[in-house]
Amino acid sequence: MAAFWMAILICLTSRLAAAEVDVQLDRDSVPAGNGAQLTLTISGDNAGQPEIPEVENLIVQPRGQSKQVQMMNGHTSVSVTYTYIVGSNTPGDYQIPAIEVVVDGKKISTRPLKLKVLGQGAAQPPPGIPANPAGTSPAAENTEDASKRFGFLTVELAANDRKHVYVGEIAPVRIQAWLPADSRAGLRSGIQPEGKAFTLHNVSSHPQQSQEMKDGKRYTVITWFGGMSATKAGKYPASLSLDATVAVRDSSAPKPRRRMGGPFDDPFFDSVFDQLDTPMIQKDVTLKSDDQEIEVRPLPTEGRPAGFTGAVGDFKFDSEEIPNTWKTGEPQQITARLSGSGNFALMNAPDLTPADAWKTYPGKGEFTAGDEASFSGSKSFQFSAVPRKGGAREAALAFSYFDPAAGAYRTLTSQGREIQVAGEDIPEDKPAAAPAVIEPENPRVGLIGQHLKAAPAATLVPLVSRPAFMYLIEISAGLCGLGIILAWLRVRREDPKRRALAALEKATREALEAANAAKDVPGFFAAARLAMQQRLGALWNQPAQAITLAEIQSRIPDDSPVTRFFHEADRHEYSRLASGEILPQWRALLAEALASLTPSTR
Repeated sequence: MAAFWMAILICLTSRLAAAEVDVQLDRDSVPAGNGAQLTLTISGDNAGQPEIPEVENLIVQPRGQSKQVQMMNGHTSVSVTYTYIVGSNTPGDYQIPAIEVVVDGKKISTRPLKLKVLGQGAAQPPPGIPANPAGTSPAAENTEDASKRFGFLTVELAANDRKHVYVGEIAPVRIQAWLPADSRAGLRSGIQPEGKAFTLHNVSSHPQQSQEMKDGKRYTVITWFGGMSATKAGKYPASLSLDATVAVRDSSAPKPRRRMGGPFDDPFFDSVFDQLDTPMIQKDVTLKSDDQEIEVRPLPTEGRPAGFTGAVGDFKFDSEEIPNTWKTGEPQQITARLSGSGNFALMNAPDLTPADAWKTYPGKGEFTAGDEASFSGSKSFQFSAVPRKGGAREAALAFSYFDPAAGAYRTLTSQGREIQVAGEDIPEDKPAAAPAVIEPENPRVGLIGQHLKAAPAATLVPLVSRPAFMYLIEISAGLCGLGIILAWLRVRREDPKRRALAALEKATREALEAANAAKDVPGFFAAARLAMQQRLGALWNQPAQAITLAEIQSRIPDDSPVTRFFHEADRHEYSRLASGEILPQWRALLAEALASLTPSTR
């Protein structure tokens, strides 16, 4: 009986044991690539599973748990200990937030912990991407093509069923940059054709990024879409290039030995720390694609419609608007919209048929892209036409283009519309006849007699004594004087000292304007200090930024307003005083300091 009551007492006292949660780190700092051991101890029954909060760049790896049950003086205590390894590849100060655990229905939070990661490191590769994928080895990497070690380009026609293009056709192409998966890259230029045979159009500004395997190696693939066109028939290599800065890991460098048996002695961390310890090689490279020969075929001359203007692609009419009533000699507006894919730049407005019944005038076209590479879309046209013939007739729009997929010309015709044209027919414009050229008569050659009385009277006054000659001399002297003045003004304007002084005055004036317009104390003192430094620099023949309070005190007395102003400016800069209202006495001190700066300040 006594044993029964003792068991009941033990159960009751065990329930009275307070629930506790404690967390510890075995060290407060670790080098990058190493870890500290975190121990979380939960005392109490019915404890829930703890969840460690996620912290950016901090790796938390569970290492197991243990349970202990102790009985002492009639008290039973149950505790569960969870062990984690905590570390990072990136140096910095990390804080592990409070860990919440539910024990006996109560939520208990631990205290936050701090961990400092020392040393230099690199960002960890994306999860799930090993340094050496399956099927490759460092030896294989050493034997790979050196020209492609830092990456390469590929270019191919998006339509794989065709290996040729036509003159004027914008063929959609897929451009891909293949970079090693564990590399870092920065682009230094856009994609450029290597030769002059092809022109690159509308390369997408937001490329796609993916991870792909090629020849047993994992790559980060950046994909652009665009178009290529040629203006001359023949067979040409299509090669593209891209300037980039790429950093890859030096697989030939010896790997440092990492201590074994530590908290990070786990296969999960092997690839991470091996990548961290491997040095990087950075190089400015030009990624090039292999030359891919593309055949450019000329547009056929057989069957070319009269209205063909060079559009190459696949198009259709979306809409057209032709007025129902007209009057001969009066223009009206026609609108049409065509959509499809191809070279919209060579697309002109459709023709109004029958052609002999209308006179059309050039209008405007507006293109709306349907994709990022502007290969597909629609183009709207607005143009004016004047009917030449009256009466009832049928009108339609016609558009001719070349279909590269079929290798043939096609002509689209909109649905005919019955319209009524009022007025009389306008005769055809005939070119005006060129005026007859009248040949001048040849003058008769011979001697013509002259009467002596008709001869002009001669004068014996010398040329230098005539008034006109004196006027000419005065005008010439005036022009010479004006030229001398203009030359002096030009030399003065180009004088380096004068230009430098003018630039200094302008900079000082702008700094003072900025100080007067400042709304906060730091902005006022920064602009005012710059104005004072520029003014003193001109007087002392020193760089403005080199003039400090110590330089001023060595040249100007301490009771000078200039010295007092710099004292006040330094006090606000180094004391980091909060921004507030600019006091009037500060502006007055600035004005007094500027007024005291004279040539005698030297």
